[in-house]
Amino acid sequence: MLHLHFNPDTDVSKVLAPDALDMFQFEWKIYQKLVRANEMHHREIGQLLRVEIGRRFDRPFAFLDLACGDASLAHMVLEGSKVANYEGLDLSRPALQAAAKVMKDVPYDVELAEEDMVEGILSRPDSANFIWCGYSIHHLQPAQKQEMLTAIRGALKPSGVFVCAEPVCLAGEDRANYTHRWQTELRHRFRSLTDAEYDHLWQHISTHDFPEAPEDWVAMGKAAGFSSSREIYRFPGDLFCAAFLFEK
Repeated sequence: MLHLHFNPDTDVSKVLAPDALDMFQFEWKIYQKLVRANEMHHREIGQLLRVEIGRRFDRPFAFLDLACGDASLAHMVLEGSKVANYEGLDLSRPALQAAAKVMKDVPYDVELAEEDMVEGILSRPDSANFIWCGYSIHHLQPAQKQEMLTAIRGALKPSGVFVCAEPVCLAGEDRANYTHRWQTELRHRFRSLTDAEYDHLWQHISTHDFPEAPEDWVAMGKAAGFSSSREIYRFPGDLFCAAFLFEK
């Protein structure tokens, strides 16, 4: 059974206006190119998630996907698992509509909600066994990241697990040095993008990315009360992104 919940307070004239849809489709095209070329290592991260799920859950479990997008990664990760309930949160209505198409024939219950992940996680205490968030929490400021991790721990059932993948910086590296280090190097990594697509992506990174060092992610997990907090994957080459696992 699939349920799609839209926020009744959302101004649909803005969300689905031609300009808004054009921008979504352009940015979604960029994202899909990166996924297909595996330039953000979705395959490796997806395999890590499958392994963790397989070794932890031999019984029905609930999966919460924060900033879920079109849910395609979760769809792949959960195939063949014991998942009973999937819930995806995203502020983008077009993304949720795409997720509904991706998830329409799965053999487990699906809830898709038009919600901000920060507000959404606070309203779901003890709701999930496994929570995943990809490339989204780094948009928050440090204090907000700490609050988010604390809230995520509260949303997990006993012995639950949270995994995230995020851009990271070097220890002691400030944001200006981070963006300077990656402005040219990242163009070599994202070879699938046109110059216009890369320029648009870089504008987003230079404006909205606030990375933390891997050791700071681990420390934030411990401060949030997780029993275990560790890095489980690092992108090849110079430090750019990493994945972390937190156990309640």
